Amino acid sequence: IEVMADDGQALQLCNQLRKLFPVHSVKELTPSHSIRRELVLIKVAAASRDVRNEIIQIANIFRAKIVDVGKSSLTIEATGDHDKLDAILSLLHRFGIKEVARTGSVAMRRSKKCE
Repeated sequence: IEVMADDGQALQLCNQLRKLFPVHSVKELTPSHSIRRELVLIKVAAASRDVRNEIIQIANIFRAKIVDVGKSSLTIEATGDHDKLDAILSLLHRFGIKEVARTGSVAMRRSKKCE
């Protein structure tokens, strides 16, 4: 989960999370020292060839993948930061979004730079 908090709040949150089962570890990751991503699956109405082509072009711009094709819909997999996923959802909204599944943020500490 991604939480914005001051130092005291972050410490309290970490202490509370350590008490939960099955939490294995809790690490504070600052935005400058971490990589954060989300995953979203979007099922979009696509009844005609022209609409399908337009949706595919939008997916390509966002480096998203078409992961399922139905008679009247396409399912798109997109990953990225929160703003990128909000942007693709906004563009696809006019076609008719049938279903959305979104993971929320996941994060990992960045590798140390070579000097």
